[in-house]
Amino acid sequence: MRKEPTDNYINFALLGNNIYDITFMNYLFESQNVNSYYCNKYKICDEEKENILKNIAYYFGTRGPMLIDDKGLRKIFDDNEIPKTSILPNLSSEDIINQIDVCLKSDAIYVCNSNGKLDKYTIFILGYLMAMEQEIFFWDDIDESEWLMSCISKKNNNGYKEVVQFPLEIIRMFAYPYLFKKEKLELQPGTYGEVIVDDKGNIGVDRNIEFNLQVENQEKEKNTISLLGSLRKQLISIKEKALQLEEKGYKVLAPKLSNVKTDEKGFIIFEDDVSDNPIIIESDFIENCLKSEGIIVCNKDGYVGNTVMFEIGYLLAKKKNIEFIEEPNEQWLRDVVDYFSKLNDKLHLFKYK
Repeated sequence: MRKEPTDNYINFALLGNNIYDITFMNYLFESQNVNSYYCNKYKICDEEKENILKNIAYYFGTRGPMLIDDKGLRKIFDDNEIPKTSILPNLSSEDIINQIDVCLKSDAIYVCNSNGKLDKYTIFILGYLMAMEQEIFFWDDIDESEWLMSCISKKNNNGYKEVVQFPLEIIRMFAYPYLFKKEKLELQPGTYGEVIVDDKGNIGVDRNIEFNLQVENQEKEKNTISLLGSLRKQLISIKEKALQLEEKGYKVLAPKLSNVKTDEKGFIIFEDDVSDNPIIIESDFIENCLKSEGIIVCNKDGYVGNTVMFEIGYLLAKKKNIEFIEEPNEQWLRDVVDYFSKLNDKLHLFKYK
């Protein structure tokens, strides 16, 4: 992880569910002398298509700044019969743990999601990385149904802005030192868009550390529990579990169960929620989870949705004790939670922070 805004980007970890995107970005970084790493299970079995992606990446990566938008790149991919999606390999718990390890050791994360979608593996890992304040960049906007991912953002005067930058633009930013040397370009100290040049000529980018989920109070309250679960699919199960816990003398801090006020775009808002804004509600929810002594995932029939995947990853990184009412359908999730839960402080991946 970078420590200062002016530190150069040297190592990137690539996440995503499309091997064509990942391969393209890997070669684009390579063309700029920037290292990138990704899970070795993401492989293209078509050597011809891999060579095409490499040639496209090197074309744009070695010819100086070129203005081309995402549609333009997609047209080039289509003309060369590069598919929009690829089959997602089955990742093991060891694969997920290794990816988190590599992501924490890297300077930043680049999410290869040209189609705007995120798989459960990636969402879980991003939740973990967000709690660790790792720097994260996206290829494309997040699918609207993944509203929670808007929590990874930078603050601006107009509210909240997604950290979304097109790869051929951001690669210039990452590779500025190389391009300056190659093109013999010079810039005076100052700020140029996202790019910072200090008095010594160092070039870098502001770190993305201002997250929307600004959790302040993390002091634990005794005999408290928070419940995770899909409110659209597990609401009855959540209410039943809350009632059982209350009868045993526990206080359920989250969610704030009451009458449903609205149910729009995949997000349920209760009458007792602190706001109608999903991000504010989620901030309050996470804060209450961090104050709770324990976390229980209500996953009837083994179902764990995308939002809950993100929350589990986030809370796991914060060393919260997480239990499931049933075995999750994704066996890797159970194994990863058990792995991190058993690590002591000396062995925990927090050391990379």
